[in-house]
Amino acid sequence: MKTGYREVKFPYNLVNVRVQANSSYQLKRVLEAIENEKGFTLMSKSEIQTNRTAGPKLRQFVTFRDEKSEKRNWQKRKKYYNHYNDTKQNTTAD
Repeated sequence: MKTGYREVKFPYNLVNVRVQANSSYQLKRVLEAIENEKGFTLMSKSEIQTNRTAGPKLRQFVTFRDEKSEKRNWQKRKKYYNHYNDTKQNTTAD
């Protein structure tokens, strides 16, 4: 996933990814990257707050679903269960 000047890599084994940032600029960059990339669905996000100099900064977040990983994991599970059921049927038929 490209975010302007650097490439952002996410782990392949996660389905739901939650990104937290202290600044709204960082969060907006992640949102732009998610919107431009195929296979990611935005699930929820916090209200983007302005960067203030006074007062505590609240952590802002974005949660999105990685549909490619979800499909890959589902296919692995399906392959495993099909193999398990085939071996189970062969042993009961004897």
